[in-house]
Amino acid sequence: MVNSISHIFAFLLLVLPLYACSGDKSAKTDIAEIENCDSIPDGIKRLVKAVAEDDSVGFSAMVSYPLARPYPLRDIESAEQMKGYYPILVDDSLKSVITKSHPGDWEEYGWRGWSLKGGEYVWIDEDLYDVSYLSGRERMMLDSLTLLDIGSVDSALRHGWTPVMCLKGAENGDVYRIDSTRDREGMPHYRMLVYSHGSDLHGTPLLNMTGHMESEGTAGTRTYYFVSDSGLRASFSPDVPDGSSLEIEFTDTRNSTDSVVSVTRVYWLDLTTK
Repeated sequence: MVNSISHIFAFLLLVLPLYACSGDKSAKTDIAEIENCDSIPDGIKRLVKAVAEDDSVGFSAMVSYPLARPYPLRDIESAEQMKGYYPILVDDSLKSVITKSHPGDWEEYGWRGWSLKGGEYVWIDEDLYDVSYLSGRERMMLDSLTLLDIGSVDSALRHGWTPVMCLKGAENGDVYRIDSTRDREGMPHYRMLVYSHGSDLHGTPLLNMTGHMESEGTAGTRTYYFVSDSGLRASFSPDVPDGSSLEIEFTDTRNSTDSVVSVTRVYWLDLTTK
């Protein structure tokens, strides 16, 4: 009996290292095609390697910050934040898609850089600057935060609306929230609720402006256009060059006057839970 156990133990000592090597070899084989492809840039190779090794530090170092996440999820502002957020962002599905990708799955889009499978997952130029994929945990977080966000506005303004972004006047302190909805045909519509500085954000807004969004150019630059019942018009583009200030332009059609309000991005829930 003792000899039998000894033989089994010896067998396991012999076989287990082979399994370990086999598994290691399989992981290396998954990314070998990308690593050995001369037409694939080094940035993609580093990305694939970092994800394959679950290297959150290496992954964080190659991201261009801030990395945008769908509102009301918070954008990721730094490499330090990314290291903690990595397990949420890179789930098993995204890891599988990236590490099992072939050179033909990556395509170059001129100045926009490279994308995996037509833009469904990631965009990378010199750095990783966009992750269009949403992990399962992010979807759960997004659903929960959306319910909290829209549930905190006046009850008459909740049904059918989804938060898009929130802005605050840099000088006047007014709060501007943009929401979206869809009609029966699935067409998107937008509104901008304006709250004067110091007013109750759970109550009736100063203005409820209805509008639409237009997208222009290869970059898909967005501009929102709004109008109030009194004829006040507003336009806002969130897609500005780095370093440029965000501004809402107002036009009062009653007396033909224009004004510009400098704004910063904020989180509605930060303002309503203080």
